[in-house]
Amino acid sequence: MNPNKVEKKILTLEDVIELKGEEWRTPLAYARATLPDKFLTDKNLIRLTKGRCTIKHLELMVVILFQDSKERPVGVTGIDQFFYVVDRSDFNLFDWLEVFTLFNNWLQTNQRKTPLPKMLGYLQCCEDSPENKDINRNFIELVKEMLDQHGFIG
Repeated sequence: MNPNKVEKKILTLEDVIELKGEEWRTPLAYARATLPDKFLTDKNLIRLTKGRCTIKHLELMVVILFQDSKERPVGVTGIDQFFYVVDRSDFNLFDWLEVFTLFNNWLQTNQRKTPLPKMLGYLQCCEDSPENKDINRNFIELVKEMLDQHGFIG
């Protein structure tokens, strides 16, 4: 074993609660009760809580993933698609969770709904836009500008 390499402990949901606080117990239990392991494994649930993720972010993702599981009961899961996009993005997980919150609020304000794949597609399009590639932008500001200027058709 390389002494310079620090092994990372594989976290459990209890470890998340210990690290982030007891107030995480209820939303994590809700996530576990709402989504079967097929649609949200403990590993992916723990991954969602990393960094600056808030309870509100987690709760929103559970709602979105639950709806996605009803619309697409077979095939690639919503969480796998989400992490596939996030992992290939120039933006981090927190940026994506913030943008999902912004986009969801915009949809609610405009009395709209859209499936997860269309949300991801729109947000990827924003990231790939010339408005972002010419000047690296703050993701949330970029998406706000795109929604204000172009709206959302999906």
